Amino acid sequence: MSRHQDLPVILHNNRRGLITIEDGVFEVLQLSSDGRPPKKLLSSAVRNVLRVKLAQSAQAQEPGNQRLDIHVLIAKGRHLRLSKLHVLVEPINSDEARVWVESTMASAYGDAKPHRRILLLVNPVGGKGKARSTVKTVVLPILEAAGCKVEMIETTHSRHAEEITKTMELKYDVIAMVSGDGLIHEAFNGLAARSDARAALQIPIAAIPAGSANSLFLNLYGVKDTFNVELACLTAIKGQPLPIDLISVLFLPSMKLRWAFFSISIGLFVDLDIGTESLRWMGDTRFLLGFIKGAIINRAHKVRLRVKIEEDDKISMARKVRERLAEVTEKVQLGGGKDPLGRSRSKVNKHARDKPRDSASNGRADSNVNSPEATLEQERAGLENEVAHFNLTSNGTQTPKEMPKIKPLEPDNTWRTIESTGASPTKPPAVPTPTKTNDWVDGDGVLYASIGNLPYMDRDLMMWPTALPGSGLADMVIQNNSSRATLLSSINGAEKGDHYFIDSQHFYKISAVTCENLDRKNQPIFTLDGEAYPYDTFHAQIHPHLGKILSLDNHFYITDFLKRHHG
Repeated sequence: MSRHQDLPVILHNNRRGLITIEDGVFEVLQLSSDGRPPKKLLSSAVRNVLRVKLAQSAQAQEPGNQRLDIHVLIAKGRHLRLSKLHVLVEPINSDEARVWVESTMASAYGDAKPHRRILLLVNPVGGKGKARSTVKTVVLPILEAAGCKVEMIETTHSRHAEEITKTMELKYDVIAMVSGDGLIHEAFNGLAARSDARAALQIPIAAIPAGSANSLFLNLYGVKDTFNVELACLTAIKGQPLPIDLISVLFLPSMKLRWAFFSISIGLFVDLDIGTESLRWMGDTRFLLGFIKGAIINRAHKVRLRVKIEEDDKISMARKVRERLAEVTEKVQLGGGKDPLGRSRSKVNKHARDKPRDSASNGRADSNVNSPEATLEQERAGLENEVAHFNLTSNGTQTPKEMPKIKPLEPDNTWRTIESTGASPTKPPAVPTPTKTNDWVDGDGVLYASIGNLPYMDRDLMMWPTALPGSGLADMVIQNNSSRATLLSSINGAEKGDHYFIDSQHFYKISAVTCENLDRKNQPIFTLDGEAYPYDTFHAQIHPHLGKILSLDNHFYITDFLKRHHG
């Protein structure tokens, strides 16, 4: 076999050709008989090769010729399109072709398992209601071209995906969701509710964007690729498992347990999300309109928060996250080939172990070893010994740990208490300016509070610019009750995270929080991953690496905020 994985073939027009792989690029060339340079018929990254397969050809012009089927995604602008090519291999090259096929598939898939078994859950009415047609024209053709074994189920009612994932057999390599964030929220809750939950949560979830909010996929690939369905399909086919923290949410007094993979919100952002359901047809624009309406009403939320803060210095948080992400990306090899992140992930996970000694944690007394807080500390310490790279070729063969035991939290005097009575803002309007301060002033009302595992809430809002997925900590932002002018001005640059340095927005790295609703009648609900829940009190804790998702690049999207702000 030639040095650059070249394979001579007969093309569809009976001309001689050459298929070559060099420097991560897969090309099909038409050779010239008069010495001119070959004509390039197809070119794509090796990562985009879905399948190459030898089969006996009924159209062979000479006995013994074999048909070589090539299925590949070709870049067209920022999107990809499926291309199927059929060529012939002559008998003299048949042995070489078998080796070439094996070598090409190994290069194209690396550590990923070809021909995955995929459970495809589809929400036909999500977002703009185009999921069913997207599946028929884009998703299934790509998955089938890759040789995946697909079992598709359309959801028919609320929490249907949760019912499916709670009772399904653990026979799949991937659970793929053609939906927005809602089905993903349901799936994680279904997996977590099983008696074998820890094993079930080892099956990674792949997001295929088809909702009005596609936050998981947005945070994986950035704003420009938020609706790139073809890229999402490639991720389901070849993506590597990436750990994601889950947040347990215990409702009191009912003791009902739910899980969030992405966000918890109270106050304005609940009205913004749930209050604009009728405007889903507008896409992301509905969130902007909802915020403007909420800023004009400017109603403080009556709530009592107790927060276990691990870090509260804005400048330091931005710098440390940027440094840790740089450690990851310097070792990540983009394109096809093997996953290099076995070593890199362990460095990212240090964020959960290397806790800063700041004002929020100084003088902390030793915790009771049986308390919920001590359990969280043990979970984070366990990251040091956790095997970060979970190979799909051995799906289900790991011996998973038990699920964490969720109990009511017991805040002590090291936790910060923030109480909002719903008073109107007393401060005069002011133009927000960047600041290094992040101190909460008792008596300030809470307009909203949001906890997030990922930077983006939607394409127009990088809500938690310093969020570090998989770190064992979540970012919490609390907006104090400010003037309408201040609130409306915070919209400028929100998609780039510029609001991070505004005085009235307080950012913290947290590991747990309790929230008590002080006005159940007028503010009955809060949201988990954008889904509404009524509540009196809830206790939330972050649990490191409890879930798995898929990513082609072995990390979440690196935002421009972290590139611009050096601290």
